[in-house]
Amino acid sequence: MNLKTVPVEANVTLTTTADIQHMCPFVNEVDNGAVTITWDADGWTLELHSLRAYLNTFNDREVSHEELTDEIRAEVGSHHGINNVKVESTWRTAGMEVQCSTLPTPVARP
Repeated sequence: MNLKTVPVEANVTLTTTADIQHMCPFVNEVDNGAVTITWDADGWTLELHSLRAYLNTFNDREVSHEELTDEIRAEVGSHHGINNVKVESTWRTAGMEVQCSTLPTPVARP
């Protein structure tokens, strides 16, 4: 999956929330939730259609909530001009609501 960035003439903070699902690695069921991604656009931002396509790659993967949340942070934060990435996910599973959140990625300095 190729998460794309596009140039922007803005230095703003963006937040997007999307439905997400994955396969539970512990029991044979689908976990449904929501993920909120916040980032600073420092001359670049995420192309949202490619972000949606990236999030869809988790649909059939066996991965924990924690690993999924951190993997999204690492992937989004690896792109030039995308700084201070924070990811939060919320899940309803096993009769409980579960929330995972990451610390923001540090600003990349040349």
